[in-house]
Amino acid sequence: MNIFRYGFALMFAALASAIGTGQGLAITQIDTERLLFGQSVRLYLSAPGAAGAETPEVEVWESAPGGAWERRPVTAVSRDVNDAEGIAFFFLMDNSGSMWTGLDGREGAPSEDLRITHAKAAARAFLAEVSPKDRVGLGVFNTRYWKAADPVEDLERISRGLEEIRKPAPEDAYTELYLSLDRALTDFARTPGRRALVVLSDGEDFPYRARTGKPNPETGTRTAGPADVVERAAREGITVYVVRFGNEKDPSLGDTAVRTGGKVFDASNREELAAVYSTIRADVLAEIAVDYRAGMETGDRRNVRAVLRDGRGREFSSERYYYSGTVLGWNRDIPGWYYPAFLLVPVLLWLALVLFKLERETTEAGLRLLYGPSGGGTRVFTLTAPQTVIGSSAAADFTIGGNPSLKERHATILFDEGQKAYTVVGDGNLSVNNREVRRKRLEPGDVINMAGTVVVFDDALVKKTPKGRLPQPSRRKTRGS
Repeated sequence: MNIFRYGFALMFAALASAIGTGQGLAITQIDTERLLFGQSVRLYLSAPGAAGAETPEVEVWESAPGGAWERRPVTAVSRDVNDAEGIAFFFLMDNSGSMWTGLDGREGAPSEDLRITHAKAAARAFLAEVSPKDRVGLGVFNTRYWKAADPVEDLERISRGLEEIRKPAPEDAYTELYLSLDRALTDFARTPGRRALVVLSDGEDFPYRARTGKPNPETGTRTAGPADVVERAAREGITVYVVRFGNEKDPSLGDTAVRTGGKVFDASNREELAAVYSTIRADVLAEIAVDYRAGMETGDRRNVRAVLRDGRGREFSSERYYYSGTVLGWNRDIPGWYYPAFLLVPVLLWLALVLFKLERETTEAGLRLLYGPSGGGTRVFTLTAPQTVIGSSAAADFTIGGNPSLKERHATILFDEGQKAYTVVGDGNLSVNNREVRRKRLEPGDVINMAGTVVVFDDALVKKTPKGRLPQPSRRKTRGS
């Protein structure tokens, strides 16, 4: 019976997907990560009308707002990119007061019948079917917004985040839908690759400030609406998928999803929810990736049009826009008088680095302690004698405590006056640059490991000591940590 119900739910979700987007072409995401250094943009295309094994022919056109369309060179068209590289999902889950009612909206329903219980179960079912290359993140919202986890491959972390969701207090039970979406898009923007934000909500936008007249306890007077979410998604290159889980539906939420390149679904129980999540992932996996060389039009906003022709000669097209910044292409504003400062300041800093030394040059050779058992890093021991003994004994020239594996006389540094060279000598558990040694002439930057105590050799004195003169030995003991 459960298998039948799940199969029916899967068919329902697929039908809803087809009805919601038609059988044409949609640009689901515009990835500009390689725009700055490679002048390359990637389009992700959903093309259910051109499904098949063959790789379709794709044209890409660009224009500045109000400008003429210019065809751009396409460098690659490929299927199965999302399967090979993995998908990043970010689940944004409604945790308002109504999510703690029954599926019929009834207060006091058993825990197994609560909407939040169904939502958690469907999310867990989705975690069980994702690819090891996929990443999943989790955000929760009501009056407040809580990012439980950035998209990660460690799905146990997401499961723990689901377990931590608790019924909100009355003051936290409002539905800051669009403001939370805007915040989630900002958090999700740091994740590379194909990004799909899936928001589940059982009702309309119900902002705290608009309903109570008081500032939101987290965001104060800040607001956001559908247009803000669409703009944020365009700037960050993220697709929003909407799952409406209840009888009350926000009137603008579905259109918001479609304008970001996503889709809208309806579900009424955990089986339908799980089917919707499976459908979203299947749709993203079926996308076609198109890489092309971007243009150099003026302004930071670019319109892009994709034209696809399948094996039967049918043609589909879709248009969206993205933001390129002002690095590739000039902004329309006249540069201010202060703009040259942005070039002048880095040049002056570079000259300062060339002409001045940022660190006073040492006049003596020495050993710089990088790691000791007691944590005494970055200390410097000066080499001022023809022979310097390092060990745990108080009789050593450099006594280093806290390391039970260090011998009383673990290593000796010898200075050769004629060669102006230093040599390290030891009888065991001594390595230089990860190679075990008993004797080695030291070179600048050599890393010496003495049973876990690590020092670096500094040869400044080798270059500065006049031939025929030795550094005067120091009688002072230095105790390392």
